[in-house]
Amino acid sequence: MMLRSLLVLALCTAFQAPSPVAVVRRDVARSLFGGAPPPSEPAPPSGGKTMTIPGLGTITEEEMRLAMEFRQKMAERMAAIVVEGTALGGKVKVSYDGQGQPIKVEISDDAIKEGETAISAAVVDAAKKAQQESLVKMKQTMMSMQQEIAQQMQAQMGDKK
Repeated sequence: MMLRSLLVLALCTAFQAPSPVAVVRRDVARSLFGGAPPPSEPAPPSGGKTMTIPGLGTITEEEMRLAMEFRQKMAERMAAIVVEGTALGGKVKVSYDGQGQPIKVEISDDAIKEGETAISAAVVDAAKKAQQESLVKMKQTMMSMQQEIAQQMQAQMGDKK
């Protein structure tokens, strides 16, 4: 249960685009001078020992801490990845980072002689190659980290026996 929660939470938070925030207004009965009546819903339990995550259920603070550590390690590993795509026989190079974002474009003097249309096509081709390689590296890194976590969890479970 803990491993599932950790992996799903980390993967969802690491690569999910921020979702738009919806503002919900509730009609609240107010007294004459603007005060609201006491809430009818019970207050959430204090202490923060567990929390409910939509789609995952209830997780503990320890699971959340582990998920955040996983996310940080993943971000560090992804930042270290740099892949390169080339075109026009290496005259055009496009580099992408581990998050799949372009970070550098190099066009040699020899490529300029090829003409504007050839350079444009070569940049697009090199970018596609680099992006594809970046996705492959990203998946490999994620799988490697998942295996590391599974091994750590198995070791911890073995220590408890």
